[in-house]
Amino acid sequence: MKRLSLKEITKVLGIDFTGPDVIIRKVHNDIDKISDYSLTFHLNKNKPINRKLFNGLRHAYLVTDQPPLREENIPRERALLVANVGNAYREFLGYYRRLFDFPVVAVTGTCGKTSTKEMITQVLRKKSRVVATFQSKNNLRHYHRYLMRFDDSCDFGVFETALTHPGHVIAGCEIVKPQIGIITKIGVDHLNHCKSMDLYIKAKAEMLTALGSNGTLIINGDCENIKKIDFSYFKGKIITFGIDNRADFRGTNLKYLPRGMRFTLSRKGREYRAHLPAYGKHNVYNALAALAALDALGEPLTEAIQSLRDYKPIRSHTEVFYAPGGSLMIDDTWSANPTSLETALEVLTHLGKEKKKIVVIGRISYLGTHTDLYYQKAAEAIAQAGVDCLITKGSSAVRIAQYAAQAGIRSENIAACANNHEVKENLLRRIDAQTAVLFKVSMLDKSFRSLIEEFKK
Repeated sequence: MKRLSLKEITKVLGIDFTGPDVIIRKVHNDIDKISDYSLTFHLNKNKPINRKLFNGLRHAYLVTDQPPLREENIPRERALLVANVGNAYREFLGYYRRLFDFPVVAVTGTCGKTSTKEMITQVLRKKSRVVATFQSKNNLRHYHRYLMRFDDSCDFGVFETALTHPGHVIAGCEIVKPQIGIITKIGVDHLNHCKSMDLYIKAKAEMLTALGSNGTLIINGDCENIKKIDFSYFKGKIITFGIDNRADFRGTNLKYLPRGMRFTLSRKGREYRAHLPAYGKHNVYNALAALAALDALGEPLTEAIQSLRDYKPIRSHTEVFYAPGGSLMIDDTWSANPTSLETALEVLTHLGKEKKKIVVIGRISYLGTHTDLYYQKAAEAIAQAGVDCLITKGSSAVRIAQYAAQAGIRSENIAACANNHEVKENLLRRIDAQTAVLFKVSMLDKSFRSLIEEFKK
Protein backbone atom coordinates (compact mmCIF):
# COMPACT_ATOMS: atom_id res chain seq x y z
CA MET A 1 0.00 0.00 0.00
CA LYS A 2 0.96 3.63 -0.32
CA ARG A 3 2.61 4.83 2.88
CA LEU A 4 0.53 7.44 4.66
CA SER A 5 0.96 10.02 7.36
CA LEU A 6 -0.97 9.09 10.51
CA LYS A 7 -1.80 12.75 11.09
CA GLU A 8 -3.30 12.97 7.60
CA ILE A 9 -5.43 9.87 8.22
CA THR A 10 -6.69 11.12 11.57
CA LYS A 11 -7.51 14.47 10.00
CA VAL A 12 -9.61 12.74 7.33
CA LEU A 13 -11.40 10.69 10.00
CA GLY A 14 -12.01 13.73 12.22
CA ILE A 15 -9.91 12.36 15.09
CA ASP A 16 -8.21 14.81 17.42
CA PHE A 17 -4.71 13.34 17.40
CA THR A 18 -1.73 14.99 19.08
CA GLY A 19 0.76 12.12 18.95
CA PRO A 20 3.81 11.73 16.71
CA ASP A 21 3.41 11.86 12.96
CA VAL A 22 4.15 8.21 12.26
CA ILE A 23 4.25 6.83 8.71
CA ILE A 24 1.66 4.05 8.42
CA ARG A 25 2.79 1.10 6.31
CA LYS A 26 -0.25 -1.14 6.68
CA VAL A 27 -3.95 -0.72 7.38
CA HIS A 28 -5.88 -3.71 8.73
CA ASN A 29 -9.56 -4.50 9.22
CA ASP A 30 -8.80 -7.59 11.31
CA ILE A 31 -7.67 -7.23 14.92
CA ASP A 32 -5.64 -10.44 14.62
CA LYS A 33 -3.34 -8.84 12.04
CA ILE A 34 -2.00 -5.98 14.15
CA SER A 35 1.60 -5.11 13.23
CA ASP A 36 4.06 -2.31 13.86
CA TYR A 37 3.55 0.91 11.91
CA SER A 38 -0.02 -0.10 11.24
CA LEU A 39 -3.53 1.23 11.75
CA THR A 40 -6.21 -1.33 12.61
CA PHE A 41 -9.97 -0.78 12.51
CA HIS A 42 -11.59 -2.89 15.24
CA LEU A 43 -14.62 -3.96 13.19
CA ASN A 44 -15.29 -7.36 14.77
CA LYS A 45 -15.99 -6.40 18.35
CA ASN A 46 -16.38 -10.02 19.39
CA LYS A 47 -12.63 -10.41 18.94
CA PRO A 48 -10.60 -9.16 21.91
CA ILE A 49 -7.44 -7.14 21.42
CA ASN A 50 -4.22 -9.06 21.98
CA ARG A 51 -2.96 -6.66 24.65
CA LYS A 52 0.47 -8.23 24.96
CA LEU A 53 1.07 -7.99 21.22
CA PHE A 54 -0.42 -4.51 20.87
CA ASN A 55 1.44 -3.02 23.81
CA GLY A 56 4.68 -4.63 22.65
CA LEU A 57 4.55 -2.69 19.39
CA ARG A 58 5.70 0.92 19.47
CA HIS A 59 3.72 2.19 16.51
CA ALA A 60 0.53 0.14 16.28
CA TYR A 61 -2.67 2.21 16.36
CA LEU A 62 -6.25 1.13 16.91
CA VAL A 63 -9.42 2.79 15.59
CA THR A 64 -12.37 1.86 17.77
CA ASP A 65 -15.68 3.17 19.06
CA GLN A 66 -15.30 1.28 22.34
CA PRO A 67 -13.17 2.99 25.02
CA PRO A 68 -10.60 0.46 26.34
CA LEU A 69 -10.97 -0.89 29.87
CA ARG A 70 -8.51 0.29 32.52
CA GLU A 71 -7.09 -3.19 32.95
CA GLU A 72 -6.25 -3.39 29.25
CA ASN A 73 -3.61 -0.72 29.87
CA ILE A 74 -3.63 0.38 26.24
CA PRO A 75 -1.64 3.59 25.66
CA ARG A 76 -4.14 6.41 25.33
CA GLU A 77 -2.41 8.01 22.36
CA ARG A 78 -2.67 4.76 20.37
CA ALA A 79 -6.39 4.10 20.88
CA LEU A 80 -8.14 6.41 18.41
CA LEU A 81 -11.77 6.83 19.40
CA VAL A 82 -14.47 7.49 16.77
CA ALA A 83 -18.26 7.71 16.95
CA ASN A 84 -18.77 4.68 14.68
CA VAL A 85 -15.87 2.46 13.65
CA GLY A 86 -17.74 1.06 10.64
CA ASN A 87 -18.38 4.54 9.26
CA ALA A 88 -14.78 5.53 9.96
CA TYR A 89 -13.54 2.47 8.09
CA ARG A 90 -15.68 3.26 5.05
CA GLU A 91 -14.47 6.87 5.19
CA PHE A 92 -10.89 5.65 5.14
CA LEU A 93 -11.53 3.32 2.18
CA GLY A 94 -13.04 6.20 0.21
CA TYR A 95 -10.12 8.47 1.09
CA TYR A 96 -7.57 5.84 0.09
CA ARG A 97 -9.31 5.06 -3.21
CA ARG A 98 -9.38 8.77 -4.11
CA LEU A 99 -5.59 8.88 -3.93
CA PHE A 100 -5.41 7.02 -7.25
CA ASP A 101 -6.86 7.83 -10.66
CA PHE A 102 -5.86 4.82 -12.77
CA PRO A 103 -8.67 3.01 -14.64
CA VAL A 104 -10.60 0.24 -12.88
CA VAL A 105 -12.79 -2.42 -14.51
CA ALA A 106 -15.47 -4.38 -12.63
CA VAL A 107 -16.96 -7.59 -14.02
CA THR A 108 -20.22 -9.22 -12.94
CA GLY A 109 -22.37 -11.98 -14.40
CA THR A 110 -23.65 -15.45 -13.62
CA CYS A 111 -20.91 -17.02 -15.74
CA GLY A 112 -17.77 -15.71 -17.36
CA LYS A 113 -16.63 -13.31 -14.61
CA THR A 114 -13.38 -15.06 -13.83
CA SER A 115 -12.46 -15.87 -17.43
CA THR A 116 -13.24 -12.35 -18.67
CA LYS A 117 -11.32 -10.81 -15.77
CA GLU A 118 -8.37 -13.12 -16.46
CA MET A 119 -8.34 -12.30 -20.18
CA ILE A 120 -8.26 -8.56 -19.49
CA THR A 121 -5.69 -8.91 -16.73
CA GLN A 122 -3.33 -11.20 -18.63
CA VAL A 123 -3.29 -8.89 -21.66
CA LEU A 124 -2.68 -5.78 -19.55
CA ARG A 125 0.07 -7.41 -17.47
CA LYS A 126 2.22 -7.86 -20.55
CA LYS A 127 3.02 -4.14 -20.37
CA SER A 128 1.53 -2.78 -17.15
CA ARG A 129 1.13 -3.34 -13.41
CA VAL A 130 -2.37 -4.56 -12.60
CA VAL A 131 -4.15 -5.19 -9.30
CA ALA A 132 -6.80 -7.85 -9.88
CA THR A 133 -9.04 -10.37 -8.18
CA PHE A 134 -7.07 -13.53 -7.46
CA GLN A 135 -8.71 -16.45 -9.28
CA SER A 136 -12.38 -16.06 -8.26
CA LYS A 137 -11.86 -14.76 -4.72
CA ASN A 138 -14.47 -12.07 -5.22
CA ASN A 139 -16.18 -12.04 -1.83
CA LEU A 140 -16.45 -8.62 -0.20
CA ARG A 141 -14.07 -9.67 2.57
CA HIS A 142 -11.25 -9.81 0.00
CA TYR A 143 -11.75 -6.25 -1.25
CA HIS A 144 -9.79 -4.66 1.60
CA ARG A 145 -6.71 -6.66 0.62
CA TYR A 146 -7.10 -5.72 -3.04
CA LEU A 147 -7.54 -2.02 -2.31
CA MET A 148 -4.50 -2.01 -0.04
CA ARG A 149 -2.45 -3.21 -3.01
CA PHE A 150 -3.17 0.07 -4.79
CA ASP A 151 -0.11 2.30 -4.90
CA ASP A 152 1.51 4.86 -7.18
CA SER A 153 3.03 2.15 -9.39
CA CYS A 154 -0.36 0.68 -10.40
CA ASP A 155 -1.67 1.20 -13.92
CA PHE A 156 -5.00 -0.70 -13.84
CA GLY A 157 -7.42 -2.52 -11.55
CA VAL A 158 -9.60 -5.43 -12.73
CA PHE A 159 -12.09 -6.99 -10.32
CA GLU A 160 -14.92 -9.47 -10.17
CA THR A 161 -17.94 -8.36 -8.16
CA ALA A 162 -19.58 -11.09 -6.12
CA LEU A 163 -23.31 -11.50 -5.80
CA THR A 164 -24.71 -13.79 -3.17
CA HIS A 165 -27.13 -11.15 -1.82
CA PRO A 166 -28.74 -8.07 -3.35
CA GLY A 167 -26.48 -5.09 -2.72
CA HIS A 168 -23.21 -6.95 -3.17
CA VAL A 169 -22.41 -5.49 -6.60
CA ILE A 170 -22.83 -1.95 -5.33
CA ALA A 171 -20.89 -2.72 -2.15
CA GLY A 172 -17.90 -4.07 -4.07
CA CYS A 173 -17.94 -1.23 -6.58
CA GLU A 174 -18.21 1.31 -3.78
CA ILE A 175 -14.78 0.18 -2.60
CA VAL A 176 -12.87 0.02 -5.92
CA LYS A 177 -14.98 2.60 -7.82
CA PRO A 178 -14.75 1.31 -11.41
CA GLN A 179 -15.11 3.49 -14.47
CA ILE A 180 -15.83 0.49 -16.71
CA GLY A 181 -18.34 -2.23 -15.84
CA ILE A 182 -19.10 -5.50 -17.62
CA ILE A 183 -22.18 -7.73 -17.36
CA THR A 184 -21.16 -10.99 -19.03
CA LYS A 185 -24.40 -12.97 -18.84
CA ILE A 186 -27.32 -13.27 -16.44
CA GLY A 187 -28.48 -16.83 -15.95
CA VAL A 188 -29.66 -18.75 -12.88
CA ASP A 189 -27.81 -18.63 -9.56
CA HIS A 190 -28.10 -17.43 -5.94
CA LEU A 191 -31.88 -17.72 -5.84
CA ASN A 192 -31.58 -18.73 -2.19
CA HIS A 193 -30.98 -15.08 -1.26
CA CYS A 194 -32.33 -13.20 -4.28
CA LYS A 195 -35.58 -15.26 -4.05
CA SER A 196 -36.66 -14.76 -7.68
CA MET A 197 -35.12 -14.30 -11.11
CA ASP A 198 -36.39 -10.72 -11.31
CA LEU A 199 -34.69 -9.86 -8.02
CA TYR A 200 -31.50 -11.57 -9.19
CA ILE A 201 -31.50 -9.58 -12.45
CA LYS A 202 -32.06 -6.34 -10.52
CA ALA A 203 -29.15 -7.21 -8.25
CA LYS A 204 -26.88 -7.62 -11.29
CA ALA A 205 -28.24 -4.33 -12.66
CA GLU A 206 -26.69 -2.56 -9.68
CA MET A 207 -23.67 -2.21 -11.96
CA LEU A 208 -25.49 0.66 -13.71
CA THR A 209 -25.86 2.56 -10.45
CA ALA A 210 -22.30 1.77 -9.40
CA LEU A 211 -20.82 3.26 -12.58
CA GLY A 212 -22.75 6.52 -12.42
CA SER A 213 -23.28 8.91 -15.32
CA ASN A 214 -19.66 8.99 -16.49
CA GLY A 215 -19.05 5.26 -16.63
CA THR A 216 -18.81 2.84 -19.53
CA LEU A 217 -21.04 -0.24 -19.42
CA ILE A 218 -20.21 -3.30 -21.54
CA ILE A 219 -23.09 -5.78 -21.94
CA ASN A 220 -23.91 -9.04 -23.68
CA GLY A 221 -26.36 -8.06 -26.41
CA ASP A 222 -27.51 -11.66 -26.87
CA CYS A 223 -28.56 -12.26 -23.25
CA GLU A 224 -32.35 -12.21 -22.84
CA ASN A 225 -32.15 -11.49 -19.10
CA ILE A 226 -29.85 -8.51 -19.64
CA LYS A 227 -32.41 -7.16 -22.14
CA LYS A 228 -34.93 -7.01 -19.28
CA ILE A 229 -32.95 -4.22 -17.61
CA ASP A 230 -34.23 -0.68 -18.26
CA PHE A 231 -31.08 1.03 -19.52
CA SER A 232 -32.82 4.41 -19.84
CA TYR A 233 -31.73 4.98 -16.23
CA PHE A 234 -28.07 4.75 -17.25
CA LYS A 235 -26.57 8.00 -18.55
CA GLY A 236 -23.10 6.70 -19.34
CA LYS A 237 -21.78 4.98 -22.45
CA ILE A 238 -23.05 1.50 -23.43
CA ILE A 239 -20.99 -0.92 -25.54
CA THR A 240 -22.45 -4.24 -26.68
CA PHE A 241 -20.83 -7.54 -27.56
CA GLY A 242 -22.49 -10.60 -29.04
CA ILE A 243 -22.54 -13.41 -31.57
CA ASP A 244 -26.15 -14.03 -32.58
CA ASN A 245 -27.17 -10.38 -32.99
CA ARG A 246 -25.60 -7.15 -34.22
CA ALA A 247 -23.23 -5.69 -31.65
CA ASP A 248 -20.37 -3.22 -31.30
CA PHE A 249 -18.03 -6.19 -30.85
CA ARG A 250 -19.43 -9.16 -32.74
CA GLY A 251 -17.99 -12.64 -33.07
CA THR A 252 -18.73 -14.68 -36.19
CA ASN A 253 -17.38 -17.78 -37.95
CA LEU A 254 -16.78 -19.67 -34.71
CA LYS A 255 -14.81 -22.86 -35.19
CA TYR A 256 -13.51 -25.48 -32.78
CA LEU A 257 -9.79 -26.18 -33.23
CA PRO A 258 -7.65 -28.87 -31.58
CA ARG A 259 -6.46 -26.33 -29.00
CA GLY A 260 -9.23 -23.78 -28.66
CA MET A 261 -11.52 -21.58 -30.72
CA ARG A 262 -11.11 -19.51 -33.86
CA PHE A 263 -13.48 -16.65 -34.62
CA THR A 264 -13.79 -13.42 -36.54
CA LEU A 265 -14.25 -10.15 -34.66
CA SER A 266 -16.31 -7.51 -36.45
CA ARG A 267 -15.71 -3.99 -35.15
CA LYS A 268 -16.61 -0.69 -36.86
CA GLY A 269 -16.73 -2.23 -40.32
CA ARG A 270 -13.42 -4.05 -39.95
CA GLU A 271 -12.84 -7.76 -39.43
CA TYR A 272 -10.12 -9.30 -37.29
CA ARG A 273 -9.20 -12.97 -37.15
CA ALA A 274 -8.82 -14.19 -33.56
CA HIS A 275 -7.70 -17.36 -31.83
CA LEU A 276 -8.46 -18.27 -28.22
CA PRO A 277 -6.82 -21.22 -26.41
CA ALA A 278 -10.05 -22.14 -24.62
CA TYR A 279 -13.09 -24.10 -25.75
CA GLY A 280 -16.70 -23.10 -26.22
CA LYS A 281 -18.98 -20.41 -27.55
CA HIS A 282 -19.19 -19.05 -24.01
CA ASN A 283 -15.46 -18.36 -24.04
CA VAL A 284 -15.81 -16.44 -27.29
CA TYR A 285 -18.38 -14.27 -25.50
CA ASN A 286 -15.86 -13.77 -22.69
CA ALA A 287 -13.16 -12.83 -25.20
CA LEU A 288 -15.48 -10.31 -26.89
CA ALA A 289 -16.25 -8.69 -23.53
CA ALA A 290 -12.54 -8.58 -22.69
CA LEU A 291 -11.64 -7.04 -26.05
CA ALA A 292 -14.36 -4.42 -25.62
CA ALA A 293 -12.92 -3.49 -22.22
CA LEU A 294 -9.34 -3.42 -23.49
CA ASP A 295 -10.42 -1.19 -26.37
CA ALA A 296 -12.19 1.14 -23.92
CA LEU A 297 -8.97 1.27 -21.88
CA GLY A 298 -7.08 2.45 -24.95
CA GLU A 299 -5.29 -0.79 -25.78
CA PRO A 300 -4.68 -1.27 -29.53
CA LEU A 301 -7.22 -3.85 -30.69
CA THR A 302 -4.82 -5.78 -32.93
CA GLU A 303 -2.34 -6.12 -30.06
CA ALA A 304 -5.07 -7.25 -27.65
CA ILE A 305 -6.27 -9.91 -30.11
CA GLN A 306 -2.71 -11.15 -30.57
CA SER A 307 -2.16 -11.25 -26.79
CA LEU A 308 -5.26 -13.39 -26.29
CA ARG A 309 -3.49 -16.17 -28.18
CA ASP A 310 -1.36 -16.57 -25.04
CA TYR A 311 -4.32 -16.65 -22.64
CA LYS A 312 -3.93 -19.22 -19.87
CA PRO A 313 -7.33 -20.35 -18.52
CA ILE A 314 -7.75 -20.99 -14.82
CA ARG A 315 -8.01 -24.68 -13.99
CA SER A 316 -11.38 -26.43 -14.00
CA HIS A 317 -12.90 -24.07 -16.56
CA THR A 318 -13.86 -26.53 -19.34
CA GLU A 319 -10.34 -27.87 -18.88
CA VAL A 320 -9.68 -30.77 -21.25
CA PHE A 321 -7.37 -33.70 -20.51
CA TYR A 322 -7.07 -37.37 -21.42
CA ALA A 323 -7.34 -40.14 -18.85
CA PRO A 324 -5.30 -43.34 -19.00
CA GLY A 325 -6.87 -45.42 -21.75
CA GLY A 326 -7.55 -42.40 -23.93
CA SER A 327 -10.90 -41.19 -22.59
CA LEU A 328 -11.42 -37.47 -23.23
CA MET A 329 -12.36 -35.66 -20.01
CA ILE A 330 -13.66 -32.14 -19.40
CA ASP A 331 -13.16 -30.67 -15.94
CA ASP A 332 -15.71 -27.89 -15.45
CA THR A 333 -15.94 -28.11 -11.68
CA TRP A 334 -15.00 -24.53 -10.79
CA SER A 335 -18.67 -23.76 -10.31
CA ALA A 336 -21.96 -25.52 -10.82
CA ASN A 337 -25.10 -23.65 -11.77
CA PRO A 338 -27.70 -24.30 -14.48
CA THR A 339 -26.18 -21.71 -16.81
CA SER A 340 -22.63 -23.05 -16.63
CA LEU A 341 -24.01 -26.57 -17.15
CA GLU A 342 -25.52 -25.50 -20.47
CA THR A 343 -22.22 -24.05 -21.70
CA ALA A 344 -20.27 -27.11 -20.56
CA LEU A 345 -22.72 -29.41 -22.38
CA GLU A 346 -22.13 -27.43 -25.57
CA VAL A 347 -18.38 -28.10 -25.24
CA LEU A 348 -19.04 -31.79 -24.52
CA THR A 349 -21.24 -32.04 -27.61
CA HIS A 350 -18.54 -30.61 -29.87
CA LEU A 351 -15.48 -32.31 -28.41
CA GLY A 352 -17.33 -35.57 -27.84
CA LYS A 353 -18.76 -35.77 -31.32
CA GLU A 354 -19.03 -39.44 -32.38
CA LYS A 355 -18.03 -40.52 -28.86
CA LYS A 356 -20.08 -41.97 -26.04
CA LYS A 357 -20.86 -39.04 -23.76
CA ILE A 358 -20.99 -39.28 -19.96
CA VAL A 359 -21.89 -36.53 -17.48
CA VAL A 360 -20.89 -36.69 -13.83
CA ILE A 361 -22.88 -34.15 -11.83
CA GLY A 362 -23.36 -33.32 -8.17
CA ARG A 363 -25.43 -30.96 -6.10
CA ILE A 364 -26.29 -27.58 -7.60
CA SER A 365 -26.25 -25.11 -4.71
CA TYR A 366 -27.81 -21.70 -4.05
CA LEU A 367 -31.15 -22.38 -5.75
CA GLY A 368 -33.29 -22.14 -2.62
CA THR A 369 -36.95 -23.02 -3.14
CA HIS A 370 -36.30 -23.26 -6.90
CA THR A 371 -33.96 -26.26 -6.54
CA ASP A 372 -36.38 -28.93 -7.75
CA LEU A 373 -37.41 -26.91 -10.81
CA TYR A 374 -33.83 -26.37 -11.95
CA TYR A 375 -32.83 -29.95 -11.19
CA GLN A 376 -35.54 -30.97 -13.64
CA LYS A 377 -34.31 -28.44 -16.19
CA ALA A 378 -30.72 -29.67 -15.71
CA ALA A 379 -31.79 -33.26 -16.35
CA GLU A 380 -33.70 -32.24 -19.47
CA ALA A 381 -30.70 -30.27 -20.78
CA ILE A 382 -28.45 -33.29 -20.24
CA ALA A 383 -30.87 -35.55 -22.11
CA GLN A 384 -31.35 -33.07 -24.95
CA ALA A 385 -27.57 -32.83 -25.37
CA GLY A 386 -27.54 -36.49 -26.37
CA VAL A 387 -25.71 -37.67 -23.27
CA ASP A 388 -25.49 -41.47 -23.19
CA CYS A 389 -24.82 -41.96 -19.50
CA LEU A 390 -25.45 -39.89 -16.36
CA ILE A 391 -23.65 -40.41 -13.05
CA THR A 392 -24.76 -38.35 -10.06
CA LYS A 393 -22.94 -37.88 -6.79
CA GLY A 394 -24.61 -37.28 -3.43
CA SER A 395 -28.11 -37.51 -2.01
CA SER A 396 -29.25 -34.16 -3.39
CA ALA A 397 -28.32 -35.02 -6.99
CA VAL A 398 -30.42 -38.20 -6.89
CA ARG A 399 -33.31 -36.00 -8.02
CA ILE A 400 -31.37 -35.09 -11.17
CA ALA A 401 -30.99 -38.81 -11.87
CA GLN A 402 -34.72 -39.34 -11.40
CA TYR A 403 -35.62 -36.48 -13.72
CA ALA A 404 -33.09 -37.72 -16.30
CA ALA A 405 -34.94 -41.05 -16.49
CA GLN A 406 -38.16 -39.13 -17.12
CA ALA A 407 -36.37 -37.07 -19.79
CA GLY A 408 -35.44 -40.17 -21.78
CA ILE A 409 -32.07 -41.46 -20.59
CA ARG A 410 -32.36 -45.22 -20.14
CA SER A 411 -32.33 -46.34 -16.51
CA GLU A 412 -29.41 -48.76 -17.05
CA ASN A 413 -27.36 -45.73 -18.16
CA ILE A 414 -28.05 -43.78 -14.98
CA ALA A 415 -26.06 -44.32 -11.78
CA ALA A 416 -26.89 -42.46 -8.56
CA CYS A 417 -23.72 -42.70 -6.45
CA ALA A 418 -23.28 -41.85 -2.79
CA ASN A 419 -19.57 -41.05 -2.83
CA ASN A 420 -16.39 -40.71 -4.91
CA HIS A 421 -15.61 -44.41 -4.68
CA GLU A 422 -18.90 -45.35 -6.33
CA VAL A 423 -18.46 -42.65 -8.98
CA LYS A 424 -14.99 -43.96 -9.81
CA GLU A 425 -16.18 -47.58 -10.04
CA ASN A 426 -19.02 -46.62 -12.37
CA LEU A 427 -16.73 -44.56 -14.58
CA LEU A 428 -14.04 -47.20 -14.85
CA ARG A 429 -16.63 -49.69 -16.09
CA ARG A 430 -17.80 -47.33 -18.81
CA ILE A 431 -14.85 -45.35 -20.18
CA ASP A 432 -12.51 -46.12 -23.05
CA ALA A 433 -10.86 -44.25 -25.91
CA GLN A 434 -14.28 -43.68 -27.49
CA THR A 435 -15.70 -41.94 -24.41
CA ALA A 436 -16.01 -38.24 -23.51
CA VAL A 437 -16.71 -37.36 -19.87
CA LEU A 438 -17.90 -34.04 -18.42
CA PHE A 439 -17.29 -33.49 -14.71
CA LYS A 440 -19.79 -30.96 -13.36
CA VAL A 441 -19.43 -31.18 -9.58
CA SER A 442 -18.97 -27.86 -7.79
CA MET A 443 -15.64 -27.07 -6.14
CA LEU A 444 -17.70 -26.69 -2.96
CA ASP A 445 -17.37 -30.48 -2.89
CA LYS A 446 -13.66 -30.35 -2.08
CA SER A 447 -13.27 -34.13 -1.94
CA PHE A 448 -14.13 -34.46 -5.62
CA ARG A 449 -10.90 -32.71 -6.61
CA SER A 450 -8.90 -35.77 -5.58
CA LEU A 451 -10.96 -38.01 -7.88
CA ILE A 452 -10.28 -35.80 -10.88
CA GLU A 453 -6.58 -35.77 -10.05
CA GLU A 454 -6.60 -39.59 -10.07
CA PHE A 455 -7.82 -39.57 -13.66
CA LYS A 456 -5.17 -37.00 -14.63
CA LYS A 457 -2.29 -39.27 -13.57
